[in-house]
Amino acid sequence: MKARKSGRIVNISSESAVQPDAMMPHYNASKGALNTLTKSLSKAFAPYGILVNAVSPAFIRTPLVQEMLERMAREQGMTVEAAQAAFLAQNRPHIELKRPGTPEEVANAVVFIASGAASFITGTNLRVDGGSVASV
Repeated sequence: MKARKSGRIVNISSESAVQPDAMMPHYNASKGALNTLTKSLSKAFAPYGILVNAVSPAFIRTPLVQEMLERMAREQGMTVEAAQAAFLAQNRPHIELKRPGTPEEVANAVVFIASGAASFITGTNLRVDGGSVASV
């Protein structure tokens, strides 16, 4: 990338980096550190035309999340949709869109931030969070 004077680095962070919860403090801290690394690398590599950004998903309905919701539904004798609603209400009440995101929505953000359409964006944290992070 240095030799070509062009490149993109996209780190996958999390809403937990800027809005940590009590469930996984080690995860939250590691994602906060990743955001700081992203900003530092963006400054270090900008002279070489290398853009460094982060994409921070919130609650995304990945296969692992799907399994968790199915397990919750079985254990509590409810539908997967009801388990999802209960999980969101209890653990992610600030997702303003009131649903989990999809892997495709995260992928779209990564494609954008790596594209020529984002050629003047570096050192940023693009949140894909359904409005959940309350800070500006």
